[in-house]
Amino acid sequence: MLVLSVLALLTACGIRPTDPIPGLEAPSGPVENASPSLFWVSEGRVVPVSRSQGSLSGFDVVALLAQGPTNAEQARGLSTEVPFDAAPATVDRVASGLDVNLSSDVSQLSGAAVQQIVCTLLAVQPVGSVNLRGGGHSLELRKCA
Repeated sequence: MLVLSVLALLTACGIRPTDPIPGLEAPSGPVENASPSLFWVSEGRVVPVSRSQGSLSGFDVVALLAQGPTNAEQARGLSTEVPFDAAPATVDRVASGLDVNLSSDVSQLSGAAVQQIVCTLLAVQPVGSVNLRGGGHSLELRKCA
């Protein structure tokens, strides 16, 4: 009897069924790379190095690049050109890709530093291009070359 009473109450709540409400298409594909590569400088070139740390946010990526490679990576001849004061950074998803706001002036970044940041972020979230901003300057629509 209790079951019938509960069923009667639930069906009499006054909410009427409707047709499905259309919305945006569901996202597809990978959103975040679970085994990201960090891009370091080796003999003047920017090269990927796998890390097994799991997922990284954009802030973590810029901070890790600014801190430089581990001792083991340094022993292999890897270095960073991302300045320590580039972090903290904020990363926002936009229609064209990612907007990255660094704590330092992006016009002072070397080409290798730009590529380190852009390639690493796009390895974590392959979303198109990266806009770097900081110090009143911007570098727009950068891709990993």
